[in-house]
Parts: sequence; structure tokens; C-alpha cells
Amino acid sequence: MAIVAESCRRVLLYGTGCFTALVPAGVAVDRVRTAAAQARAGADLPLLGLTFSVKDNIHVAEMRTTANCPGLSLEPEASAAAVLALEAAGAVLVGKNTMDQFATGLNGTRSPEPLCRNAIDPSYIPGGSSSGSAVAVARDLVAFSLGSDTGGSGRVPAACNGIVGVKPSIGLVSGRGLLYNSRFLDCIPVFARTCADANEILRTIAGFDSLDPASRRDLPPPVAAPLGDLPREIAVPRLDQLDFETDRAAEAAHRANLETLEALGFTLVEIDFDPFAEAGRLVFQSALVAERLVDYWDVVTGRPETIHPVVRAAIEPGLRYSAKDAFDAIRQLTEARRWARAALAPFAAFVVPTVPTLYTIADMLAEPVARNAVMGRYTYFVNPMDLCAVAVPGSVRTDGLPSSLSFIGLAGRDGTVADLAARFEAAMDAPRGGAA
Repeated sequence: MAIVAESCRRVLLYGTGCFTALVPAGVAVDRVRTAAAQARAGADLPLLGLTFSVKDNIHVAEMRTTANCPGLSLEPEASAAAVLALEAAGAVLVGKNTMDQFATGLNGTRSPEPLCRNAIDPSYIPGGSSSGSAVAVARDLVAFSLGSDTGGSGRVPAACNGIVGVKPSIGLVSGRGLLYNSRFLDCIPVFARTCADANEILRTIAGFDSLDPASRRDLPPPVAAPLGDLPREIAVPRLDQLDFETDRAAEAAHRANLETLEALGFTLVEIDFDPFAEAGRLVFQSALVAERLVDYWDVVTGRPETIHPVVRAAIEPGLRYSAKDAFDAIRQLTEARRWARAALAPFAAFVVPTVPTLYTIADMLAEPVARNAVMGRYTYFVNPMDLCAVAVPGSVRTDGLPSSLSFIGLAGRDGTVADLAARFEAAMDAPRGGAA
């Protein structure tokens, strides 16, 4: 109970910009008191007393869902399946997190004031769209959190704030109770301090849900394969195709991260990044963007003035696509997934820098469209290609900002990429050489 009370206290003191709504502290403490009594009676509650928060496009009973837009206000009768699973395991919800409106953005500035700010340096973007979910973990306000991920929102904010972001295979975690951008692309990711914590949460919420049409029976539990069964080759983009936007600190940190992988005994094999970049364009440069209008139609057509101008500009093109355009986008999606299955099958994982660079809030606001697209350079393709991924902190940059490496695998290889990320994490934490 003390942990829950302390989490609620921290949220009130330090959660400015991170939350759209809070669970009253007394209610949260009562819930953990009830769970503790159940545990004493023999209930299996592996997450007893751990606090968490969820992005404000995930339904929680008796709390409004707004997607951080004043023109949207939903009153869900039931909590999302993932929330119910966590509470059944003893975890305690303390609030709903701020986000880029309609989960449309990768930077965290597309929301009403006060803006959510980077946990390491408040002059920098927190990443989006799951900005509050990542910052709440990075500031130690909660033990873990849930977000949503269409084009990188479970990985970019993790990278910006120096924490772990696990983006599961689409359909591994039930999306029932999620306000969707795209039923083709969306999933619910986990933010945590460590790979071990993130994967424990993922295992808790993973599993087939007969009430979710997108849930998949063909995906195995996210358990790592024996190391001996893994290839020793890891795919990486060709060196000449990597672009860090002239950020030398980011480039140097990425080189150091790859050297760590080689020190772990993996062989790095360069492959062509162009097909991945092409698949990434489907997220915002195809008729798939029109699917965002399904859940947000009433606001877009009836209350457009309540939408952030940049978000509105990003989703209104969906009004102009034809049915032919939509079928063409679905065909491209199918082809991209087939290509990825063949290209990545021989490798333990595909590894990329999670983000090319980190922008200040001022820089992002100066060029909100172009620089937001930069943040998705190495994340956009993952969901269109039906891949899973883990973003894990790497070498600290020379300017003190975090770097991040993403381990990416085919759908169903969640346990494998989690294990590789954990091995990399352990190597980063291991003492470096030096005088005794």
C-alpha cells in the first residue's frame, strides 16, 4: 500500500504534462488493499502493488477517453482487455497519460498545454505519440505503462527518455478497448525501466482474445528460444543508408552500440534498407491514413476546430482517398509483409537505431511536419511489415542524451527479440574495463 500511495504522491507533485486524468489516491490505495487481502487468501497476483498508467486512447471504466482532444469525450462502460489483465494480476492503475492528439505524431508536442517534457532534459521533445506513458515511467512515477503503436509510438518515446519500449506482434495483445488509428497496424506496447520488467508485463497481457477480431491464435507466447537455436547473424542497414541528420553524437553512439553487439559474438550483416523505408511510407503516405477517420469521424467532420492544426493536416487527407486507393494500399501492405518474411528469416533480428536524432521542443515546433517524419525513419516500417520490436537504451551520447537500439523480428518472435535486447542491456550495464 505504501508503494501505491507514494506513486500517487509523485504523480501529483511531478506529473505535470504527463496525465490527462488521475485515479483518486484513496481509490488506488483501497484497490491495493483489496488485492492484498486476495493474495493472503491464496490468489496468484504476480504484479501485486505495482502501479501503472495508460495512454488516453485506452479505455478505463469510469474514466473518460479523450485521446487528448477537447472535442472527444467517450465514457466507456468497460476497461480495455489489457487493463483488466493487469488489474487481475494485482497491478494498480493511477491515471491516464497525455499523448499526441489522436495518436498522430511521434514527438509529443501535438497536444494541449501544458506540454509533456522529456524526462532527461525538459528542453527536448518527449517523443510521441505515447509521450506521457513513457515520461511517467522515466520519472519513476509508475512502475510501467501502456501506450499504443501505429508507426513507432511505443518505441520513439522510449528512446527519447532512456527506457525500454516493447512493441508486440500485432494481435499478440488484445486491442479490445483501444481507440484505433488502424486495425491493420495498431498494437498496445509496454514501457518499463528494464527488459525483464517489460517482458513480464507483456507476458501478463498477451494471449488470444475471442472478442477481438484482430487477435491471433498463431502467435506463440513471448518466451525466448534457447540461445543455441538462434542464428549468430544480425541484419543491419547498409552504412551508406543510415542518416542521423548530421547529429554526430547520435552516430557515434550507434557505432558504439553495434560494437557491443559484435562483442557479444554476433556477426552484423548489412542489408538494403530501401524496402523497409518504402513500407514505412504506407503509414502516412497511402490510403491507410483514411482508416484514422473511422474512430475519429465525428470530431473531424463535426468539431474540427478542437483538433491540433498539425494533427488535422495529417489526417484530413484521408478524406480524399478512393476505394481503389485503399485496395492498392492493402496490396502493398501484403507484398511488404511477404518480402519481410523472406528477407529477415535467416537472421536472429534486424537492428536499427530507434531514432536518428533528438530535437528540442523549439526545433520541433519550428518544423513540425518534416522533423516528426524524421523521428519515424527507423520505426514506421515495423507495423506495416508485421514485425515485433524492442527499443532498449544504448550508450549514453557525448552530450548526455540517451541513445537507443531497436531489435526487430518477424511476427511471433517476440520472445527472441526480447532476449536479444536483454543481452544487449546486460552488456551495457556490465562494468567497463579499467584499472583494478
